[in-house]
Amino acid sequence: MLISCFYLVLRVDLKKVLLVLSGLCLIAHIGFSQIVIPEEEEETERIGSGILDDSTKQIYGPTTTRFTLEGNIKYNNPQYWNIDTTVLNLHRYQYVARELNLYQDLGNIGTAISPIYPKLPYRIGATSGFTVYDMYYEGPEAVRYYDTKSPYSMFGVIWGGEGRAITDAKYSRNIDERSNIGIDFKGLFIDKQIQRVRRGDRHVEGIYYRGYGSYSTKNGKYTLLANFIRNRHQVDEYGGILLPRDTTKAAYFAENRQTTLTEASTDELRTNYHLYHQYKLNDFIQLYHSFDRYKQQNDFLDTPDTTSTFYDFYEVDSTNTKDRSKLTYIQNEVGVKGDIGKTFYNFYYKARKVDFEYKYLEEDTLGFETDYLENYAGFNLRFGNDSVSYISAYGEYMLGGEYKLGGEIRNRWFFGEVYSVKYLPSYIQRAYRGSHDVWKNDFDSPISSSLRAGLNLKLGPVRLMPSAEYTLLTNYIYFRDNNAEEGQRVLPAQTSGDISLLKGQLDLSVDFLKVFNFNTKLIYSNVSGGSADAIRVPELFGNAQVYYHQILLNGNLEWQIGFDLHMRSAYYAQAYDPIIMQYYVQDEFKVEPYPVWDVFLNAKINRGRFFLKYNNIVRVFRSTGYFMTPYYPAQDDIFDFGFSWSFYD
Repeated sequence: MLISCFYLVLRVDLKKVLLVLSGLCLIAHIGFSQIVIPEEEEETERIGSGILDDSTKQIYGPTTTRFTLEGNIKYNNPQYWNIDTTVLNLHRYQYVARELNLYQDLGNIGTAISPIYPKLPYRIGATSGFTVYDMYYEGPEAVRYYDTKSPYSMFGVIWGGEGRAITDAKYSRNIDERSNIGIDFKGLFIDKQIQRVRRGDRHVEGIYYRGYGSYSTKNGKYTLLANFIRNRHQVDEYGGILLPRDTTKAAYFAENRQTTLTEASTDELRTNYHLYHQYKLNDFIQLYHSFDRYKQQNDFLDTPDTTSTFYDFYEVDSTNTKDRSKLTYIQNEVGVKGDIGKTFYNFYYKARKVDFEYKYLEEDTLGFETDYLENYAGFNLRFGNDSVSYISAYGEYMLGGEYKLGGEIRNRWFFGEVYSVKYLPSYIQRAYRGSHDVWKNDFDSPISSSLRAGLNLKLGPVRLMPSAEYTLLTNYIYFRDNNAEEGQRVLPAQTSGDISLLKGQLDLSVDFLKVFNFNTKLIYSNVSGGSADAIRVPELFGNAQVYYHQILLNGNLEWQIGFDLHMRSAYYAQAYDPIIMQYYVQDEFKVEPYPVWDVFLNAKINRGRFFLKYNNIVRVFRSTGYFMTPYYPAQDDIFDFGFSWSFYD
């Protein structure tokens, strides 16, 4: 064991370790110098200036800065949260880890990402269908509106191994007690992990920022929220490892492995202007209006190598590939809402002016409209204003026949959810024309329904949450590899039969001696029905975590140390086509089980937080790694460090 540990240390770059340790020493020095430890009262009279004593008092902090979301204001569910200062799971900064491994990506931060289990859509109208970068874009519903007694700012940096860096910054301040402004920034600067030639040889570069503000009148009758969001996400697409399809998995981890594509990239730009305001006549009647102007533009670019076999089809003859699609819409929603006792009601009308464009495909050749107005009517009801125990129902109908209808019941011991949706096929599913693909389909609107229920049991130090979920998919649309020897391989298809997905889940958490914790998530899945082959999910899925957690010095010193373990059974995971930016069903590459084991230390010293994380420690002792997506090796063993600091004055 000692020899193994020594070998592990040798795998870490010594310079990086020294740099991290120096940073920790600096953070510790600054942090401990600011910790205010209460002194014991002296019996003798204190002699000296009172100014010195005042300077040690921290008047402003996490408890004087709070925030809410637009949904809490819109649906009359007033709730404010203080700034999160805990270190629990601070190390889960990668998007797949943050989502508890329920997603798959291409083995690096910021790459195309997709849920393992099918997710039912919330939007029933027109969509572009380009969703693999959705997680890197946070819309207006995620904007935090602050109430700060003093200026609040936060700065965080993650120095991941092999040039994987993330920068996160926030600033917010009250203009007065009724208005606030702020700005957030996040930058992803992720180097290639395969065939990296130098520092700054980017695989992913994402720049996200948003500005926001809020205002309320003195009597509280009028409230206004506004924000602007912009996200530019650029990814170097390497198309997987260049190997024969029947090669062994070990070859994907060879030192001299080559990438399939060398010049390809995808580029997504999203912007959104958002406004929400409401006027309160009284508790029973309130009027509101919201406005959005949204744009999403997706590009695929390449200078194709004519000797490469990656492109199976050529539709547009060009030496330089530049496929583009653009979706824009302007949306207005007006509604009435109010509280009658413990019952909340909301009725609304929504108009959405949609415009969609393909670079190589004109609207008059599509056979359906791409520039038109969508009309909606909907409602939201909630019975019980307790955030723990309530019953809710909601629905929306779009002129033309699409709809969504759902409800939820929840209390301290159990919960139940039901949801049914009929939605338009996305534009890329209905028709597409690019440099290497073309199709046109007359698909019916898919219908999906789900029912989920579970228990929330707490027995002393044990918390047990068993649950079950049933999903029925009708007219399901998906992309699949048709294994054609010539021509296009990856095409959209619609099922002729139903698909039933049954999931049983167990969430378990056990505390030992108030400082040790073990928690796990286990999922069993079964797919059946006449078109069951259109869904590929692992039969067994499991997460586990063991950690030690301690808080000292009145919360000024806190740490969590432990490990995460993830594993799933073998299955034919979805593959990825970068040309059309779509995950698709395939039958050639089986993703085998692999124990993904991460070791971490999270800590807080006063207002500074940091983490140390060693990813995929099993890889140190094995000659090969693992896959989440076929042909794309997943995260190798690597050391990460990150810290953040908050300021309240």
